[in-house]
This record gives sequence, C-alpha cells and structure tokens, in this order.
Amino acid sequence: MLGDNPAGRGSALPKVIPERIREAREARGLTAEGFGELLGVSRAAVALYETGQVGPSPDVFTRILAVTEQPVGFFFNQRRRKAESAQQPFWRSLKRMEQAARARITRRLEWACDIVDYIEAFIELPKANFPPVEWDHEQGKDDEIEVIALKLRDLWGLGRGPIADLVSVLEYNGVVLVRETVACDDMDAVSRWQMGRPFILYSAEVESGPRVNFNLAHELAHIVLHGGVEVTSDNLPRLERQANRFAGAFLLPRDTFPLEVVSTSLTYFKTLKERWRVAIAAMIYRCKDLAILNESQVKYLWRQMNAQGIRQREPLDDAFGHVAPTMLRTSLEMLVSHGVQSKEDVERAIHLNPADIESLGGIDPGWLTAGKVIAFKPKPRLRISDSA
Repeated sequence: MLGDNPAGRGSALPKVIPERIREAREARGLTAEGFGELLGVSRAAVALYETGQVGPSPDVFTRILAVTEQPVGFFFNQRRRKAESAQQPFWRSLKRMEQAARARITRRLEWACDIVDYIEAFIELPKANFPPVEWDHEQGKDDEIEVIALKLRDLWGLGRGPIADLVSVLEYNGVVLVRETVACDDMDAVSRWQMGRPFILYSAEVESGPRVNFNLAHELAHIVLHGGVEVTSDNLPRLERQANRFAGAFLLPRDTFPLEVVSTSLTYFKTLKERWRVAIAAMIYRCKDLAILNESQVKYLWRQMNAQGIRQREPLDDAFGHVAPTMLRTSLEMLVSHGVQSKEDVERAIHLNPADIESLGGIDPGWLTAGKVIAFKPKPRLRISDSA
C-alpha cells in the first residue's frame, strides 16, 4: 500500500530527509514491519521512505510525526555529526539482545552526541583526558591491563584507595554519561567513542551503587583498551573478559586492596564492600584473579553466598545513594539561566522531542515545556440590572 508521491515530485511538503525517518523509527525500538503497521502502510513502503525512493504523502507524514513523537524539524534538518566518526557500541551480548533494542540504544547515544555538539557551541566541556595506551587485544596479558588501570588512576589523581564518586570522576575527565531507563534486561551499560569523545549510556533500572560502579568501570575499560576494535561474536568474549579484569584492577588496585583481605567470612567482605563500594561478588572474583585466596576459599565464599541467597541481591546494595550525571543537565540549565539561550532555542536547535532532550540530559521531566500551557481563566462580564 504505497499511494504516496515520489520523493521531490508534486508534494506540498519540502523533501523529508530519508535517513531521519529510519533514525526516528529505530529510536522508538520499532522494526520496519511494526512501523508500517502503525502507519497503515506496507513494510516495503517503509523501506522506500527510508531510502528516499518515495517520499511519504502528507497524511503518512502526519502519522510518522505521531508515531515517532518527533517535531517536524527533526525530519528536515541534517545532523552535523558524521557516522564514520562514531565507533561501534560495545554490547555485552550480541545474541541475547535483540537488534531492535541495539538500534534504539545506538540512536540514543547519537542523540546525546547531538546535545553535546549543541552545548559545545557555547560552553567548553571537559576534554577527554586519557593516557596513551599501547594494547593488543589479541595478545595482551593480564599484567598489562593491571598496569594500564593504575596508569589511568595516576593520571586522574585517584591514588590507590576507594573511589567514592566514579560518576563525577568520569565527567571531570571528559566522559559523557547518560543515565536512562533502557527497558532491556540484557543491557546494564554501553559505550563508544563519538566525535572524538567517549560516551557511556547506563541503565537507570540498576539501582545498586556498587553494581553501577562496576558497570561504569567495565565500560571505561572498553574506552581505554578497545578504541577502534571491531566487535564480533568471535572476539566479544575476550573483550568482555579484558574489560572485567580492567574494572577490577581500576576499582580494587592490586597494591592496596589485597592488604585488606584478612578474612574469608562474608561478614568481613560486607565491611570491605562498605569501604570500597564494590560488590562482594566482584571482590571475590578479584581475589581469584590475584590469587589472594586459594580455590577452596573462593568456593567456600560462593557456597556461603548461595546459602544466604545473596548472589543476585547483596547486602548494602541500597546503602549508597546514586550520584546522577550532571554535565549535560548543568550545561543546559546554565545556558537558559544566564540568558544565552531560551528553552525554545534549545528545542529549535536540537530538533528533538523535549522529553528526549530532558531524558538524555538528566533534566526533570517538563523542564523544557513548563510554562508553555496557559490555563484558560474565564473573565465574567458584569451583569447590568434591568433597572439600570
């Protein structure tokens, strides 16, 4: 069911940018078939719209606006970012995570990049601050990962103790963080380089502070170790193992953490968790990696955790309040509060649904639209008496 005008011929609308239709669709997690059903057209018609062979009719375009929830300007303005400047995201699994979910989250990362591009026209954000690293992901050894993790700690002035606020540390050193509801059980966090800057999008559904810290450190590993690496089903297990090793080395340095492991009781590991803000399970794996505990001791701890039913949800998981990212939120609020840009300017320049800008920027819902709706207040007319 096409019934639409060929692109650029006889349409009352200016020509829609075909790639933007696909972008809007994928950002809502829709397949081409599902999108077509919502629009009342065939899957083949959707493919024609997205490749520019046929332009949507005014009626279909109106439905596209409604389904994607994007403003008209979204479909008529090119982005300044270049696709080739972005690295492939690092997914934890290429099998469990559906393609539509990967596409949706990839688009969220791209939109975060668009927001950063807009902000940087007015505000100088922290530059990416990373040491030069020589790392062979195929032949590199675990000891090299340990050295790189400590090198990064030294560059960032973190010493060798616990990291109390990893979110602020990452943002201060130029990592753009986005915390959103991802509605995907198989994705805690994802990262990639875009426009010369590292981005990490992580799940707001993960509420455990220690688990968030490990997820962020894991993605930091991909940023440091795997820039430019093409992820495949063959090398992904190795890259994930390397990222886990780096996360452990970064959060629990090998020259200080082992000195504090003086007991194999879970009660003692709870004390270590409170100090280091790292999950008990992650500390046990770290003890295994560094041979701090022997195999029997490690198995004993796993049995204790299973017996107490705390393998999935540990004690103290809720003890540490999560520190929300502030870079994007503070920047956008500063532009408006200082009168550099109005909220309307922000919407108009970024060309996204206000709710998407707020979510990606970590801003309270309604911030961009507050005050736009003016309540109708009827003004009564004075009644003139008949005798007047």
